[in-house]
Amino acid sequence: MKVLVADDDAITRRMVEGVLRRWGYDVVVAEDGDQAWASLQGDDAPQMAILDWQMPGLDGVEVCRRLRAQTGRPYVYVVVLTSRDTSQDLAQGAEAGADDYLVKPFDPPRLKMRVRAGLRILQLQAELMKSVENYKRADAELEQARVREVETGARIQQTLLLGQPPPGLFGARIAAITSPSQMIDGDFYDFFVHNESCFDVIVGDVMGKGIPGALIGAAVKSHLQRALSQLIYSDRGSLPEPEDIIAVVHSDVTKELIKLETFATLCYARFDRAKMKLTLVDCGHTATIHWQPSKDATRLLQGDNVPLGFIETETYKQIEQSFEPGDLFFFYSDGVTEAMSSTGEMFGVDRLRELIRRGGLIEPHKLIERVRAAVVAFTQSETFADDLTCVAVKMDEVPWGAPLVHAEIIVTSELNQLQKIRSFVSEAVERGEGAELDDEAHYQLLLAVNEAASNIVRHAHGGRSGETIVVSSDLFTDRIVIRLSHHGQPFDPATAKPPSFDGTREGGFGVYMIEQCVDEVQYLSEADGKNTIRLVKRESTR
Repeated sequence: MKVLVADDDAITRRMVEGVLRRWGYDVVVAEDGDQAWASLQGDDAPQMAILDWQMPGLDGVEVCRRLRAQTGRPYVYVVVLTSRDTSQDLAQGAEAGADDYLVKPFDPPRLKMRVRAGLRILQLQAELMKSVENYKRADAELEQARVREVETGARIQQTLLLGQPPPGLFGARIAAITSPSQMIDGDFYDFFVHNESCFDVIVGDVMGKGIPGALIGAAVKSHLQRALSQLIYSDRGSLPEPEDIIAVVHSDVTKELIKLETFATLCYARFDRAKMKLTLVDCGHTATIHWQPSKDATRLLQGDNVPLGFIETETYKQIEQSFEPGDLFFFYSDGVTEAMSSTGEMFGVDRLRELIRRGGLIEPHKLIERVRAAVVAFTQSETFADDLTCVAVKMDEVPWGAPLVHAEIIVTSELNQLQKIRSFVSEAVERGEGAELDDEAHYQLLLAVNEAASNIVRHAHGGRSGETIVVSSDLFTDRIVIRLSHHGQPFDPATAKPPSFDGTREGGFGVYMIEQCVDEVQYLSEADGKNTIRLVKRESTR
């Protein structure tokens, strides 16, 4: 071990140096306090210092005081060599941070005892520091593991627990966003598509944040899906009312939520485009905002029921509200309205309603981003005290009504049936009782139908023969709608990569060709497992 000996008296300095070297120590010498201080500042500085109290420049006590004022450097064990032996002197040295002292003229056995004591203390301190470093390393590894676990949980929540707005809904556009106060939140939403004109939107908020809130949200969402499936099965495929679904979930989860001393607010909304009607069950959730462009005004839709997990005897009732093309419905969590400014003011529902009124004409995804930006500006923070969730549902301004002519055929999932499907479509086009297509539009529709049917045979049914495909046609005054329905594997157009026209990658041309040949294409999945490709071709000339 390296030991510093600092003394302005050459005889004392050489005596101490000689004794220490005989004992096997590596000795560094200094003739005054300034040299001693410089030696103790190097990267390979001595860990023990024997300092004379009185030296030119800095004295030993001042060097010791400066050492103790430093942070982030290894500890130096200090023995003060002094002719002062009064209690007051020793107290002054101890106050400056000296670990021990030795009175001149020094006695080699006493020096040896002091040095050995210092060595043991330094060894113990080294072991302690090693233990502390190991603890810090282990703690950092645990923290990293916890962060990775939470990040994984957040990805799972985004991909599995937060439903994705269904693409291709006829006459409706949906957008959703959630900004958790922590990496994982207790808010959740989901979407159930029953057919092309009827779908459900579910928005929930669990009391509590983080992983516990997310787990309870996942459980409630799972019970909703299970209740819907059970009721459809028990009632031979008929679609249950929202209040019946909530009643089953309430029976399943309320008692357990009470035990856990938590609850979940929930809004279950069913949109029926054919009847232009919203059916809503409000389980203590924030009021839904309904914007009506015909009146340039908003209204609040809210029921009287308490959250799930409050009262076992609660009976949940649905309310109904008609709507018109162009109307917008905005669902949100209380993380929006209860967001606070620096002065303690809440964002509030009135401010939110005005935002919706002024932004009702824009695309739903732009509207929810506008709301989030408004909350950020109001709170002056990108992080929120509570989870923030928004779902916007916009009804398109499109005509709706019964088709002039409806027809359908059932074919088997074999490629040799494609000719039969094309003939069926051509008969619908040439019927002359609805929209008229010129030769090019007729050919484009046949091309899209042929490609869609081929994909069903090859991919949805995996080339298995004997499966069935239902092909239907609906003629309207301005358009022809062709549907191809099957019970094979569903297709998500979001997973299809765009075609590579330079030949660097195969695939993607079928989906691209269908999109180019028709005016609208939707891929729909219904509750009973039926999947439908819906193709719309609008009239060429009038």
